[in-house]
Amino acid sequence: HSQVAGGKVVSATGRCLCGNVTYALAQAPVAIDVCHCKNCQRQAGAAFIPFVAVPLSDLSVTGQPKVFVDNDTVSGNLVERHFCGDCGSPIYVVVDRAPNTAYVTSGTLDKTEGLRPKCHGWTCTKHDWVSIVDGASEYEADPGLQPEGSDDRYINKAR
Repeated sequence: HSQVAGGKVVSATGRCLCGNVTYALAQAPVAIDVCHCKNCQRQAGAAFIPFVAVPLSDLSVTGQPKVFVDNDTVSGNLVERHFCGDCGSPIYVVVDRAPNTAYVTSGTLDKTEGLRPKCHGWTCTKHDWVSIVDGASEYEADPGLQPEGSDDRYINKAR
């Protein structure tokens, strides 16, 4: 169910809690990557963050999200955390080892029907009360998510 907005195909949309930051995705997300790392827990104020990985070039943002450059990660990867400066909603992250990918927080999507977890990363720091029962792959540390080269549907066509 794609539509055209501003000359771009829009397959999914989302926004922060207050609506000051909105976004459109040119491709509909296909799966969720769930991160249980301590830094994502702190950003979300929750036990984990479910993300959808999309090519950064397919993400169009309206509004002015703030960016926190997180350089204190267990993996050593620099993570740019984009969020609404007004309501605080985390919108997406970009990891330095996958610079052409936006990991968009699934809770900000307008529609999430059909999305299921593909994997759970950093389960070594998941909360004890969290039981993973969805059958998705589990990784105690970094699951090595780098969709730019691992699957044709994620390849950034602009390269």
